[in-house]
Amino acid sequence: MGSLFAGRLAHEDHDVSLIEVSGAMIEAIGEEGLRMIGRFGEQTYRLPVGPADRYTDAFELLIVFTKGMHTTSAMEAARHAIGPDTWALTVQNGIGNVEAIEAFVARDRIIMGMTNWPSTLIEPGLINIPGEGEIKIWAANGQTSENLEAISSALDEAGLNCKLDPGVEVAIWEKLAFNSALNSLAAVTGLTVGEMSDRQESRAIVFTIVDEVVTVARAKGLAVDVDHIRVSVEHAFTNHRQHKPSMLQDRLVGRRMEINTITGAVSKTGAALGIATPVTTTFANLLTIVDGEASRV
Repeated sequence: MGSLFAGRLAHEDHDVSLIEVSGAMIEAIGEEGLRMIGRFGEQTYRLPVGPADRYTDAFELLIVFTKGMHTTSAMEAARHAIGPDTWALTVQNGIGNVEAIEAFVARDRIIMGMTNWPSTLIEPGLINIPGEGEIKIWAANGQTSENLEAISSALDEAGLNCKLDPGVEVAIWEKLAFNSALNSLAAVTGLTVGEMSDRQESRAIVFTIVDEVVTVARAKGLAVDVDHIRVSVEHAFTNHRQHKPSMLQDRLVGRRMEINTITGAVSKTGAALGIATPVTTTFANLLTIVDGEASRV
């Protein structure tokens, strides 16, 4: 996702640099450029790339695309590149990322949002954009500003279909419901999206988790649309049958899974509000056990 945003912004002549920790990615982009195929055709962008300590000057905007458990460490690594006028944008999955970023950037310079753009890493330095998406963003402090509007315009002009949405927290929680259901079940069972769809038992679990997340969101005063989420799930069941959700991909290669900002965050928020989330909490606990076992291997 970071490569998608970087490439499209560079396409519109914005000065873009990549902060990367993967040696393979740094080497590939350094030698061949950032390569993109798919929705926007075949493009190559020659961009600066390296770990955070490669850069010395403060950035105008940091776009954070790490998984939630890496947000704090990523911001800590880039602390020297954050100046008094630096803004930060997060359209990461889950919740809690704004609070993590706020330890480094004042809330009045943080933009939060969600995106459903698809982006697949084919090999180091090469990404495929298989379809269309959109971005919804708003200021974390709830206040509009010239910078917020400028950043939105830059993303929209880059072809990323960006909209300003004061109610973006609803969209964030709707995506959280989708991810909590599909990612959790996939990571525990090993099922692809299509395999979930084909079994009555797995469909029941998916929609139970969706309902529990919706209940928590509504207890927070958010007007989430359960029917909209169900339509998104059914679309995935029909059109992304072979897809392995990201938590399953992480488990299969022994990476840590994004639990605490997705399924675990729903369980924790529900408990704080006095809302029971028995199925979601059970999956959060199972994922935590599996994640801990994997870390010992």
